[in-house]
Amino acid sequence: MPSPMQPLTPYSDGATPLSSWASYSVFLFFAFMLGTPRGYALGAVLLIVGSFYYLARRPAISLTRDDKIMVALMLSVFVVGAISWRYHGNDLQSLDLPSRYLLAIPIFLLMLAHPVKLSWLNAGFIVGGIAAGTVAAWERYSLGAERAAGFTGGIQFGDLALMMAVFCVAAFVASDWLFRKPALWRAASLLGIAGGSYASIMSGARGGWVAIPFVVLVFCAAYLRRSNVKWIVATLLGLLAVSVIAVSTVPMVESRYERAIEDVQMYRQGDTESSLGARFEVWRALTVIIPQKPYMGWSEAGYKSEKERLVASGAFTTSVTKLANTHNTFLEVWVLQGLLGLMPVLALLALSLVYFGRRLRSADPVAQYLAVCGVSLVGCFVIFSQTQIMLGRNNTLLFFIISLITFWGALRCHIKTQLIHNPHAL
Repeated sequence: MPSPMQPLTPYSDGATPLSSWASYSVFLFFAFMLGTPRGYALGAVLLIVGSFYYLARRPAISLTRDDKIMVALMLSVFVVGAISWRYHGNDLQSLDLPSRYLLAIPIFLLMLAHPVKLSWLNAGFIVGGIAAGTVAAWERYSLGAERAAGFTGGIQFGDLALMMAVFCVAAFVASDWLFRKPALWRAASLLGIAGGSYASIMSGARGGWVAIPFVVLVFCAAYLRRSNVKWIVATLLGLLAVSVIAVSTVPMVESRYERAIEDVQMYRQGDTESSLGARFEVWRALTVIIPQKPYMGWSEAGYKSEKERLVASGAFTTSVTKLANTHNTFLEVWVLQGLLGLMPVLALLALSLVYFGRRLRSADPVAQYLAVCGVSLVGCFVIFSQTQIMLGRNNTLLFFIISLITFWGALRCHIKTQLIHNPHAL
């Protein structure tokens, strides 16, 4: 045990039973996210059970202003979803995703009082990344699949695998402050990075690759100093060289890049049947559909009918009715729930970016690590969401919410602990 006058470390002994429960649950959630069909559900259910047990004990809950705003925003997303369901007369199934925000609130309260141990959290990322790489290799070479799709669908699989890799990079950088045996954890993190990156490449999920420059900027914003500027610049040049080589030599990256160029050229010539062309056509149609009902949005049936009407009128091609969704999180929410539904989601993302962003340059390496993970998570999901409804699918939404409240809870508790032991530490 550390002495009473020393700050607690992320690997200190003395974790509460609920903290251990949360840690094991989070590990299972991330470890099984990409390696098994819906295996992540086990960790999510255990988190809910643990949070209900925690609240049943009627604990004294202490929330900061930011915590209260976070709870209010998650509750708002659910309430707006319920209002939209009632107002539009949609199927009850339309409440499924908003309910995830409601269920996240008790888990959030649990995390604030009993944060996960970072060793278990990172073990989950490492196992998850390795599992993703293993599944990608199995599909590619044993099944002969052109692109790895995992058990979640190709785009989601690639984007979540990339996120696992990013979290492992953050742990690799901060290993000296996070773990008792940093050398072993760095080696394990490299395996997670390799597995997640490989799965991302084999998935061909181009929308995920677009987020990589943002992640690089986040790490630079956090760690760039005058003392290491030469090392950082050399690393960036190396990454740039690797990227150029990958685009020109790695078959999957090269083919997906060339296909994107081809799709854009075809769309300019009037062909909307390609992957990107169909999305462009749907987004163009939304410039007509959304302004008709900008505040409350359309019912699911009404939205479908309006698309069919526009196609029948000759204003848009049949690509508009062929895609299952808009392939854009924010347009999807806007068209179906209006600005009433969009604003709480945007506010939640903005609050999270501000909360974590304030600690990017923290002198405390653990707080900085959690801030890097938090900003990377939110920023990447915003970028992913431009070409996929990342907050409109159960697996990706759960990944986002549980990652967010886990990082938030760990950061909040770490800061609180450090301030108790040293009021001038942060």
